[in-house]
Amino acid sequence: MNRLQTVATALGAVLLALCLGLIGGHLWGGHRQAQIDEGRAAKVSEQHAIALASATERYREAERSGQAAVAAITAAAQQEKDNAKKQMDILRGKLRTGAVRLSVAVDAASAAAAARAASAGDREARADLLPAAADVLLDFAIEGDDIVRELNACVDKYHRAEQVIFESKKRGAAE
Repeated sequence: MNRLQTVATALGAVLLALCLGLIGGHLWGGHRQAQIDEGRAAKVSEQHAIALASATERYREAERSGQAAVAAITAAAQQEKDNAKKQMDILRGKLRTGAVRLSVAVDAASAAAAARAASAGDREARADLLPAAADVLLDFAIEGDDIVRELNACVDKYHRAEQVIFESKKRGAAE
């Protein structure tokens, strides 16, 4: 080989080495960039996982708090209902024994009612209810009171749920 061919071969080898180096460097750089990108993605995924775990824990805490509040409201409503039932049972007993009488207003034009009212010193004529009729009226009153208690407990539970949701959103926004 002559000198020109040797130089050309050497130059070709150098160029080939440079090209391979550039290609390798580019590939290595691309590989390195891919590793960096994967690391960033992993970090972002980890941050999302942490945020999700935190949100889940806040939700569970709010759920536990809400369930405890609902249970307390339910227990208080049941206690109130039990107390009212005891009071009504006492009143029923007094009605049966005659210790208490229920009466209703009647037309004052009725001579007998007017005479009883006047002798009792009342301005309003009244008629006593039979114990059985008084018992039926008490049933209606008890049922109505129970419905009102249940409605009040429902409203209290709704407001507590609203409060739990608001507090949970507030905590979530603060984090």
